[in-house]
Amino acid sequence: MHAPVFAQTPPTPAGRPVQDPAQLIIEQQREQARQRQLEQPPASITVAPTPETTLDIPVHTPVDAIAETGPTFAVKEIVLQAPDGKPFEPPRGISVKQLDAILAPFANHELGSHRINVLLKRITDVFVAHGLVTTRALLGPQNLSTGTLKITIQLGTIEAFTVNGKPSHRLKAGEASAGGGWLTDAGYENAFPVSSGDPLRLSDIDQGVAQINRLRRNQATVQILPGQNPGESIVDVGNKPGDRLYYTLGVDNYGSSATGVTRYRAGVEADNLLGLQESLSVNFLDSLDSNAIVGSFAVPFGRHTFSYTISDSEYQQVIGTTALEYGRTLSHIFGWNYLVSRSISDITSVDATVSWRRTDREVNGIDLDPQRVAVLRLAGNWLHKFVMNDAQGNFTINGGLSQGLPWFGANHDPHGITRDEAHSQFTKVDATAAFTLPLPKIGNALLAYRGVLGGQYTNMALFGSEQLYLGGMDTVRGFRSGEIAGDRGFYSRNELAWVNAPAWKDGRIEPYVFVDAGKASLVAIPGFPTLAGAGAGLRAQWQWHKQFLSGEVLVGRALTQPAALGPKATLVLATVNWNY
Repeated sequence: MHAPVFAQTPPTPAGRPVQDPAQLIIEQQREQARQRQLEQPPASITVAPTPETTLDIPVHTPVDAIAETGPTFAVKEIVLQAPDGKPFEPPRGISVKQLDAILAPFANHELGSHRINVLLKRITDVFVAHGLVTTRALLGPQNLSTGTLKITIQLGTIEAFTVNGKPSHRLKAGEASAGGGWLTDAGYENAFPVSSGDPLRLSDIDQGVAQINRLRRNQATVQILPGQNPGESIVDVGNKPGDRLYYTLGVDNYGSSATGVTRYRAGVEADNLLGLQESLSVNFLDSLDSNAIVGSFAVPFGRHTFSYTISDSEYQQVIGTTALEYGRTLSHIFGWNYLVSRSISDITSVDATVSWRRTDREVNGIDLDPQRVAVLRLAGNWLHKFVMNDAQGNFTINGGLSQGLPWFGANHDPHGITRDEAHSQFTKVDATAAFTLPLPKIGNALLAYRGVLGGQYTNMALFGSEQLYLGGMDTVRGFRSGEIAGDRGFYSRNELAWVNAPAWKDGRIEPYVFVDAGKASLVAIPGFPTLAGAGAGLRAQWQWHKQFLSGEVLVGRALTQPAALGPKATLVLATVNWNY
């Protein structure tokens, strides 16, 4: 019988902290998704032109100052109505007060055809400004002798979705796909947060295009074409799908000194195989004494994106000179993301994940009690793009609250557990902010300051899967991966990059200098160790047809570190990656 081993106090002599290698892959995938979101251009949406007169009358021009060449009528009241004659109910985002502010200046005035056309255009402009680009204010048959002007609002709606001019549907046996899927093209329509019959709003169309173009395979554009009935439009998605499969190979020396410095990576990604705009990827990471395999699946549905990730990883390390520790972790992560709002410059979303992990460990062949942890995390995300010094900048922030759950077979914390014993049921908050600030040009050189500030806090000891690891290319550079770990802590990354350095043909290079620092502490052990490093690096990219080569070389020097890590050192870290 084995007694539970949950205390955080390490064995003597202590081994280096070992971060789950699968978690490294998952965090790298999240960062790549963030970068793709930042680099994604605005959706290309073309609206069919409508025959209407341009009326360049300033908004604040008094009604009586608008010239009339024909007869006028005394209008005391102006009423907005739907095409069926019922009172018009404004759609989401437009209030009655906004419309009344347009109508009020024209009431109790003499109106002729010119002034009425100006009024119709101003009403239409309100809807267009809110993204309802096919909504129109129209004038039907009138009896102006009553003193009432009735204006019909023809709300623009979606008649149907098409893909490259063809309706999206489940494919019959042997039928060619219009959009690249094996079974259906319905994923194109499902990517939009609206369906046939709903109001046509640009923000909804933009969201659908963004969902489609999140896959590397797609470069979708949209044409809004006239439908068969007045006010209805066809949303035609134009897309020439690229390859279904993408491959990645890489090697680096970023690994931990505990489990192997040299790491090898391989991955494959499949985009929209079925036709649901789904993505499926498998990634593998291997070093001398650790390896991990991670499989991920994600599918969009309107403003929602559902995902599932499974990973299996293992490691071994020598503790002191006599003990060999072996660990294996199996995890499942179910995720949901919901887009709250999207504009040209801002994206706001919320997400929730439920993760379940089981870690089995043994020391010199003696099994320790397995750790089973289930965690719910609720988070909010905000991305903002801006222009500074004639260059593109950005700011992103992610904050979350994690709660250890007593369900799904997770370990239950024993009665009377103390703060310094690792908890299965815990509360943790975390946040990460990242930004890019373009700086004033020096001659022709364009410089940018990039920064990241991240951290987490809890008041109880955590298992390793929930701790913060510092050291490595993702946190504090100038050190190997995961040199120190803590239940709570923070870190800051700062670099100055030359973003338009001269390059050769299709290549690109980016020199930079950096200063990073962070602190992390264990609840069970006094002290708040610090890591700080500085140095310089060079990133390089080169594309040849469909092949993409990238690499990075960094020289970093430890400025501050715990005495347990030994003397300060200068490291040379490098990576080479091939994508196809």
